[in-house]
Amino acid sequence: MVQIAPLDRSHLPQVLALVNSHLSTVIPGWGLTAEYFWERLQSEPQEYITDPWVVERRSIVGIVRDRVCAAAHLLRYGDDTRWKGVGDIAWILFWPKEREAGEAVMTECRHQMNDWQVVDEQISGPLPVPACVGIPDVWPHISGLIEQFGYSANEDIDESVYGGTLKKIAAPGEPPVKGVTIQRDVGDFGTRLVARLDGNDIAHCECISDLTQGGQLPALAGWAELSEVETSETMRNQGVGSWVVGHAVEWLRLARCDRIVLSVDRDDEKAGAGRFYQRFGWLPLVRQKHWRGQKEKCRCTRRVGVAKSELSQPCFAIIRVGIWSRCRV
Repeated sequence: MVQIAPLDRSHLPQVLALVNSHLSTVIPGWGLTAEYFWERLQSEPQEYITDPWVVERRSIVGIVRDRVCAAAHLLRYGDDTRWKGVGDIAWILFWPKEREAGEAVMTECRHQMNDWQVVDEQISGPLPVPACVGIPDVWPHISGLIEQFGYSANEDIDESVYGGTLKKIAAPGEPPVKGVTIQRDVGDFGTRLVARLDGNDIAHCECISDLTQGGQLPALAGWAELSEVETSETMRNQGVGSWVVGHAVEWLRLARCDRIVLSVDRDDEKAGAGRFYQRFGWLPLVRQKHWRGQKEKCRCTRRVGVAKSELSQPCFAIIRVGIWSRCRV
């Protein structure tokens, strides 16, 4: 018999063990602290666009013989926001051998959505850490449960998380093309490294050297994140991209980073991005799929795979990066 209860602090040690066991299968050694996790149940400050739109939050657990075997966190967005009528299961987790508890918690989530009278249900999936944006392939019990309750995978959109060390990567050396210089400035996410030729930006990347969020996540110490890697078409296959990334690696080593993580879209991976990163010794750790509801149940226009910062006009069935969505209009 599964008992459904509100998540309170007495459940925190067991829930945190559940969360960190799942997280550690995505990135080795990663984990959340109790205070960080508890605070993210009350608000998500990193989601500065969408979090203020949340008007109700609910966290629940499924208990079997005094053990927390499943848990979920739910959100409802306000009627005066772009996500009017949207209810979101921010995450749902359960121990693989406790399927009944997972089903009970999911059933309660659906009941809550009905009580909130939402017109669109979503399952975001990721935990509140970098690079986690969907349901990873190392959680088949989670994706199986979600499919059981009527959600389906978007086979057209998925991405891989790559990771590795910075220790054995050679220094960038002289520029591969005469006249190319490197410049460092502030990017959208962290430090931006730009290769310039004749005053033009020919390649760039961004890197974040502190994933601990000011010490709140000590398990992420020493890890860095790489993003926004791009080389202009006319300068590709000349070593410029590798040279810029090499400068990012040098910068991160100065910041005492020795490991790195990055996300690669499936289309970019097929185009050669995966081979590019593997030359640095960075290998795919996990694949994360994006999800959507059944198209035939939706009468509205959707933008699939858009970032939260790129929201289109108000819509009752919004698809975001890394979510499952079940349309009920």
